[in-house]
Amino acid sequence: MSHNSTTNRWWAEVFSVILSMGLATLVQPLCLSFGARLSASPNLAVGLASAQQPQVQNRQSATPGRTRVAEGEYKVLSQAGIGSFNPAVYDFTESWTLWRVEDGTFEVTGTRNYRSPADEPHSDNFEARLSDDLRVVELTEFRRLRWRPEVGPITCSFLPAKVACTANSKDNSQNLSLDVPAQDPAGLMWPISAFSLSGITRSASREPNSVTPIELLTFEETNGPDPVFTTTLGSHLKYLGREKLLLAGREWLADKFELKVATHAPFLLWSSSQGLLLAFAHEEKINMPPDKGMVLISFHEWQKF
Repeated sequence: MSHNSTTNRWWAEVFSVILSMGLATLVQPLCLSFGARLSASPNLAVGLASAQQPQVQNRQSATPGRTRVAEGEYKVLSQAGIGSFNPAVYDFTESWTLWRVEDGTFEVTGTRNYRSPADEPHSDNFEARLSDDLRVVELTEFRRLRWRPEVGPITCSFLPAKVACTANSKDNSQNLSLDVPAQDPAGLMWPISAFSLSGITRSASREPNSVTPIELLTFEETNGPDPVFTTTLGSHLKYLGREKLLLAGREWLADKFELKVATHAPFLLWSSSQGLLLAFAHEEKINMPPDKGMVLISFHEWQKF
């Protein structure tokens, strides 16, 4: 397995806006286990799958021990395809419901809708466990590996010194496990994860112009023999103060951050005081309110959180 340090397959238009970045950065060599067979390949598939797969029912109704507190939807504002591999992803939206659990933590259930290729619709469920201040503890993607469709769903736990991912198959010899070294705070840049992006801001200092080091992970599906390429990006968040935003039919007093990734142009990220992502866009092309990147387009709150 070769570590291709010039991985430059990032999001076309939006990630000229959101993540227009070549990945000539720190690459962590990883070990993936399919049953008893060990490989030096970083073979995890959390990336967007191009093949349709059976859907797992999202837990959208109330269950004992949790209460619905809010729901909303994110949208990538671009007509061009996005994605780190072919085929590209079009018309990406993420609808979600936030639940409070009895112990004070939160759960998220949601669905990502998109087209990939341009004429093929997809709808993938996801779930997340969050801490009481909305840091991501665990993410589950209800889709199959592009090159190993018998494997999935995939669950990643965000631990103090690593991100640990697992996925099972009917054939136990194909079960997947992966430990990615990563220091807290860590988050996902690809696949798209609004709650992971907002989660990294919870550890960031709010002192004017203060800088907080973070680590960002990308998971890219590549090919059959080497199905996933994993990259760790050294980054930091700089606090820029507060700014008023008019989004999703209401005014927010948002915490504003500059996100810098080594060798790349900076991005801007806004989060609410509760820790909810409001917008994420390329710094050079931003208007107010944001008209590019990923934006919260609808929001309804039943309880304060």
